[in-house]
Amino acid sequence: MPREPDAGLGSLVPPNAHGRSLIEYLCARFPYHDRARWLSEIAAGTVHVGGLCAVADRVLRRGERVSYLRPDPEPWVDDRIATLYEDACVLAVDKPAHLPMHADGPFRRSTLVHLLQSRRDEPSLGPCHRLDRETSGVVLFARDDAARKDLQQQFEAGTVAKSYVAVVRGLVAADFVVDAPIGHAIASAVTLRRACGPACRDGKPARTSFQVVRRGAANTLLRALPATGRTHQIRAHLEHAGHPVVGDKLYGRRDEDYLAFIADAKRTGDARSWRDGGPQRHLLHAEALTFRHPIEAEDRTVTAPLPDLFFAWLDGGGPTA
Repeated sequence: MPREPDAGLGSLVPPNAHGRSLIEYLCARFPYHDRARWLSEIAAGTVHVGGLCAVADRVLRRGERVSYLRPDPEPWVDDRIATLYEDACVLAVDKPAHLPMHADGPFRRSTLVHLLQSRRDEPSLGPCHRLDRETSGVVLFARDDAARKDLQQQFEAGTVAKSYVAVVRGLVAADFVVDAPIGHAIASAVTLRRACGPACRDGKPARTSFQVVRRGAANTLLRALPATGRTHQIRAHLEHAGHPVVGDKLYGRRDEDYLAFIADAKRTGDARSWRDGGPQRHLLHAEALTFRHPIEAEDRTVTAPLPDLFFAWLDGGGPTA
C-alpha cells in the first residue's frame, strides 16, 4: 500500500515553504532522496499535491498537502472483522489475531481502527480500549465523543467487567489469583516487556483471578478476570505464575527468541513465518465485556466465540494457524 512522507499522513506545507517549488521543498524537507531521485519520482507520478499529480516546478502554497505514494506493501494482516453488537452510539467487533489496533511501525492503514472507519465511512469511530496485536476478541468502539468519553471513564474506573480465556503451558491444579505489581522488566533488553514484583521497576498494583475451564494432556484452558488494566497484565501474571500463554513470543521466553521473531517478521513481512513448533499467535482471547450503555444506562454484555484453535492446543500440539 502507499506510503507518504510522514508515516502515512502526508506533509502540510509550512509557512516558510510558501512560494517554493515542489522540487525545492522535497529536497529540503525529505533529504533521504537526492534531487535526481525526487525528479524521477515526480516524473513517475508518485508525488501528489492536494491529491493530484504535480510537476517539479509546481509552486506550493501554505497548508497544501504533499504526498509521496511510494509502493510499499504493509505486512500481512487478518482483516476479517466480525460485528458482534451495534446501535446508534456503540459498535462492538471481534478483532482477529494478527491485526493491530492502531498505526504503528510498518502498519499504517492495515489496522482495526482504519479498516473500520474506512469500510463503514465513519471517521468518528473511536476505540474505547485496546488489545494486543495477537489477542483476538471483543473490542468496543464509540460512534461519538460523548459516548467515547463515557465508556473510557468506565474502563478507567474499572467498572467494565472483562473476561479473557487463554491456553497456558502445563496442567493447572486449581483456580488461583495473582496479586503482584506490574512495571517495566528490569533485566530485559526488550523495551515493551513487563515483569512482576521485584523483577520490575515503577510497578503499579495489578490483580488477576484465574479459573480452570478445562485441562488437556499438556496444557490448560483458563478464564482470566483482570481487576486492573495494566499493559500485558494477563500475560505477565501468567508468566509470573509459571504458566505462560501458549504461543507467546515474549513472555515465558528469552529476549533472544522475541528479537528473532521480530527480525523474521521484518524480513518476510508476515508475522506467521516464524516457526518454532507452536501456534502462529498467542492463545489469548477477549471473551466478553460488560459495560453500562452510555444512553440507556443499562448493562450490556458482548461476547466473542472462542477460536477452535484453542481447543486444538490443549493436548500440547495442533495446527499452527
